[in-house]
Amino acid sequence: MSLPHPLPIVPTTDEIVPAIQRIIAQRNGVRQKILDTITPSTATFDTVMRPLAEVENAVQGELGMIYMLQYGSPSFATQEAFNKARKLYVEAEASWTADGAFFKLLRAARDKPEIEMLDPESKHLLERELLEYKHAGHGVLDASELDAYSRENMAIKDLEMKFQQNIARENGGVWFTLEELDGLPVEELEKWRDGPEDGLQLENGESKKFVPFANGGTLAVLTYARRPETRKRMFLADNMKLAENKPLFEEIVKRRAAQAHRMKYPTHADFRIERRMVKTTEWLEGFLGQIRKTLCPRGKEEIEVLQRRRLNGLGENGETGEQKFQKFYPWDKRYYERLMEQEFDVDHAKISEFFPLEQTATGMLGIFASLLHLRFDPIPTESLPDNVIWHDTVRVFSVWDGKDGGFIGYLYFDLLWRENKYRGNQSVNIQCGYLRPDGTRQHPATILMCSFPTPTPASCALLKQHQVVTLFHEMGHGIHDLLAKTRYVRFHGYHLPPDFGEMPSVMLENWCWMKDVLKGLSCHYTTVNDDYLAAWRKQHPGEPDPPKKIPEELVDRLVKHRYFNQGLYYLRILSISIFDMQIHSLRTEEQIANLDVQKLWYDILEETEGMDITECRDGFAFGTFTHLTAGYDVCYYAYLCCTAMAQDLFLTVFANDPYNKESWERYRRGILEQGGSQSDLLQMLEDCLGRAPNMNALVEGLARG
Repeated sequence: MSLPHPLPIVPTTDEIVPAIQRIIAQRNGVRQKILDTITPSTATFDTVMRPLAEVENAVQGELGMIYMLQYGSPSFATQEAFNKARKLYVEAEASWTADGAFFKLLRAARDKPEIEMLDPESKHLLERELLEYKHAGHGVLDASELDAYSRENMAIKDLEMKFQQNIARENGGVWFTLEELDGLPVEELEKWRDGPEDGLQLENGESKKFVPFANGGTLAVLTYARRPETRKRMFLADNMKLAENKPLFEEIVKRRAAQAHRMKYPTHADFRIERRMVKTTEWLEGFLGQIRKTLCPRGKEEIEVLQRRRLNGLGENGETGEQKFQKFYPWDKRYYERLMEQEFDVDHAKISEFFPLEQTATGMLGIFASLLHLRFDPIPTESLPDNVIWHDTVRVFSVWDGKDGGFIGYLYFDLLWRENKYRGNQSVNIQCGYLRPDGTRQHPATILMCSFPTPTPASCALLKQHQVVTLFHEMGHGIHDLLAKTRYVRFHGYHLPPDFGEMPSVMLENWCWMKDVLKGLSCHYTTVNDDYLAAWRKQHPGEPDPPKKIPEELVDRLVKHRYFNQGLYYLRILSISIFDMQIHSLRTEEQIANLDVQKLWYDILEETEGMDITECRDGFAFGTFTHLTAGYDVCYYAYLCCTAMAQDLFLTVFANDPYNKESWERYRRGILEQGGSQSDLLQMLEDCLGRAPNMNALVEGLARG
C-alpha cells in the first residue's frame, strides 16, 4: 500500500542523542549566521525572526517524535536516552534565551516601522519570542544574575523530570483475598495476577489477587467492593503511594517562588499568568471565588444525598455507631454513587458492554468525518514499516478532506495501558503543520495516547461512559491538531494557552451525551469476536444473546442523570485549581520556608469537597498527577475556564441544531484552523459567538441539569 506522504520515523535508542545533537547544531548554525551578519540597525523580522522560525519549523517533526518516546516507549533504555537528549536540548534552549545579543536584535526588529506591515501571526510570533527572552531575565537581570537564574531554571526542570518519572514507573498495589474483593466483576478480577502475598500461602490454600493502583485497579475496588474495609484499605494505600514525590514537589514550588522574586514578580503565579489567555491573577482569583461560592453548596447537597444512601445501607445491615452516622469518607464516594446510579437504573458496567474500545474509537472517527467533512482511512498494520510505530498495538490512519479530496495528515491510536507508558490520557503531536518557504504545507501527524484498561481473556477493553467522554475529548484535540493551518509550528493546533486550548475539546464532549450519538457508537462486545460470545453464554446460561446496539431505555436513563454528582466532579477540579494558585502565590521568604504542601492540599480538599479526610492527611495524593510539573502550573483552572467557554459556545452555536453544516464550517474556519495564531483568543471566541463570552455558563449549565 502506497502512502500519500512519508510517515515520521521512530528513532532507535542509539539514534536519539545524536539526533538531538544534530538538531541543536542546525539551530545554532542559523543563530550564529544571524549574529555574524545582522546588527540592530539592519534587524527586521525577515532578517532575524523569520530564519529562526524556518529552522524551528523544519526540525520540529523529528524533535516531536523524540519527545513522544518519553510517553510511549516501552523501553527503559529508550526513556533513559530521551532523558539525556532532553537535558541537552533544555540546556541549548537555555543558552539561546540567555543570549543578550540576540535579544537586542529581536527588540530592534520589533521597533522597526515595517513591523506594522506584517501579518498578525508573524507579529504574534515575534512578541512571543520576546516574552521568552523576558522570562529568561533580559531587561530585568544583569549579566551575572542571568547566568545564575538560567542554571536554577535547569535545576527545576531536572526535578520536574524526576517527579514525572516516578509517576510513570509507579507499580504498587494491594493484595486482597477473593472474599475481600466480593462485589468485583469477573472481568476486573481476571486482569489481576494471582499469587500468595510475600511468598506466603493462606492456611486454606486460597491465593490472593494483586490489585495494582494503575490500569483501573483502584477505581474498580472503590466502585464495586462491597466491604467498606476493602475500599478504605485500597484508598488509603493508593493515597500513600509516591511519597518520594513530596520533597521533590516542595522543592520545585519553593524554587519557582524564589525565581519569580528574582525576576521582580510578586509571585510565580504573576510570572506564569503572562503566558495564559487571562492576563491577571486578580481576574483568576475572582473567577475561582465565584465558582467556589456557587459550587460548594451544591457539593454539600450531593454529599448529603450519598450519606443518606450510605446510612440506609448501614441500618439495613444492623450497624449503628454515632461516628459512622456523622461522617462521609472519600473511599465511599464512588461506591455509593454507583448504588445511586443503580437506583436510577444506570448500570455503568452493563452500559460499558456496548462500548468496546476499538469499535467506539473508530465510530468516533465517523462522527468527526460527518461533522467536519473528513475521511479516515486505516492503514493496514502489515503495510507499515517497522520504523514508524513504537509498539505493536499502535494503529495509523491517513486523514483526508472530504470536500476536495486533499491529504490532511496522519492520526495514530495508542490507546491501551502498558508498563512504563504515560498513565493518563492525552493527545501528543509528533509533527506540526506549517507553511514552507516555497508555499507548500507540511502535513501534521498526531497521536491519541491513552491508558485505558487492558482487555481480559473473556472480553475486549470496554469503556465506561466517563471514558467514552475522555476518548472523545482527546480525539477532539487530535482533530484540532490535524485541521490547524498556521504559518508556524509554534501556534499549530492546540499549541496555544491551555486556558483556551482545552475549550474546543470540552465543547465536543456534549456530543457524547446525545442519544443518537450513543446509539450510533454502541456495539455489544460479543459481536466483535465469537469467543467473546461463547464466554458470555457460559456466564449467562439460558439467557438470550445481548442486543447488538444499546437499548433505548439504557440511553434514556444515562442521559437523564448526566449531571448526577457533577457538582462534586467540578469541586475536585476547583480544589486542585485553588491549591495550584495558593502554592504559587508565595510572596515572602517566610511563606516559602513554611510551605507545607501536604497540609495545604488536604485542608483545601476538606474545605471545598466536604468529606472527612482525617485518616488521609498523611498521604501524598498531590504527588500523583502530572499537571503541575508538566507545564500546567498556574493553569489547572483551565478546565473550569474552558468548560465555561465551551458550554457557552455549545449552547449558542450548536444546541438547537448540533449537526448544522454551516455552524460546523464556521467553527472549523474560525476556531480549529486558527490554532494559536491569534494574539487575542477571547476576541476570536467572541467572533465565533457573535458576542462576549459568558464565563458563568458552567454553573448555569449545572443548574439547568
